[in-house]
Amino acid sequence: MTNLQLRRRPLAGRLISTFNIAVAYLKTVLTYNLPAEAEVDKAFLESHGVTVCLLNANTSRNELGAPFYIQLQVADDEYGQAVGLLKEANPSRFGSQARVDEIDREIKRGAGLFFIGAIPLAIIVLLVTPAPVYKYGVPVGTRQAGDVRPIVATLGGVLGGILAVVIGRKRQPKHPAEPVSPTRNGSP
Repeated sequence: MTNLQLRRRPLAGRLISTFNIAVAYLKTVLTYNLPAEAEVDKAFLESHGVTVCLLNANTSRNELGAPFYIQLQVADDEYGQAVGLLKEANPSRFGSQARVDEIDREIKRGAGLFFIGAIPLAIIVLLVTPAPVYKYGVPVGTRQAGDVRPIVATLGGVLGGILAVVIGRKRQPKHPAEPVSPTRNGSP
């Protein structure tokens, strides 16, 4: 390219064409709360030849933690290599799909139990609570006792939901722990 052709192109185009930079999209591998953990993983991946970027790393102070989560990002084509290296180093960071599904089931079960207990009790409390007696002939602007039935019904519903969740958790079957043998290879 001649000098005249370079002057007509925008700066970004000149830099990319001059240095032959391949533009890649970044994918987030892990998210961190502590900057030190992010820096350790960044150094680990860079030592294995993976180009790493830490998003929001400069917004945090080490002694206070990050006000925003720090994202460890790599180029799209190096994502698989980065995940593989981090899984090899510490597999517990990524969790298992079975555990994620179990947590999801627990959350849905708890929400379902809450509403199963809350809605009937709120309706019963609303119907049982007596309606207030309004005084007629009182001057306008004088404060009268309001209808507190919706508030009482809401509180009754919340109490019923909490009770249903507590009772449901006590009835939930416990997962038996796998027995751990103190001996090796099953021999005494």
